[in-house]
Amino acid sequence: MPAFIVFVSGIIVWAALRYWLSPPKKLRRALRRARRASIAGAPEGEAVRIDGRVVDGETLIAPLTGRRCVFYVAILEESQGKRGWIECARETRGVPFTVDDGTGGVIVDPAQAQIDAALDSITKSGLFDDPTPVEAAFLKRHGQKPTCWFYNRGFRYCEGVFEVGELISVMCYPVRESDPDAVSRTAAGYRDPAPTRLRGGGSPDHPILLSDASDVTGAREH
Repeated sequence: MPAFIVFVSGIIVWAALRYWLSPPKKLRRALRRARRASIAGAPEGEAVRIDGRVVDGETLIAPLTGRRCVFYVAILEESQGKRGWIECARETRGVPFTVDDGTGGVIVDPAQAQIDAALDSITKSGLFDDPTPVEAAFLKRHGQKPTCWFYNRGFRYCEGVFEVGELISVMCYPVRESDPDAVSRTAAGYRDPAPTRLRGGGSPDHPILLSDASDVTGAREH
């Protein structure tokens, strides 16, 4: 009996450590520890956390739900019995977007970021549940057949997005750059400095961190 208890305890500790050290959990802890700043008061070149909402602009269409967004991750998993759900395909895409906190805006490029997007849409297909046309198209795009022999394979379709207007948290190193989209008053005969804008900077060693998890942003879940 003592040996069994030790074995079970070891399994529980291993599972807890795996959960605690998972990339999304580490990312969320880093965001919660980061120094907060408003966009207007963010110091250049220093790591800060900014909380704001995604501003309307260039968008994408999420592949499973059709939601308009600036970033999406879509994950396909297959049921493997006692092994649980095993990931067999992952699709991510994003476009540069602006986050506004009421004091200003900061441009963020998801291609330079580590991202934790809450998987808030999860659907399944299986034995007596055929894939929808959207799910079937997703399976085909990733080289997966919906059936095996004469029965449906068990799939789970998970999707997370950053939607326009959604509250997200950003950890970055803000840098100020010239704003090519703004109309310079210098061109109108004034001698004011050329207009600038704020961009969320990052590097391989210090990447931008993004999350829309409610336990980070404090947003209420619907």
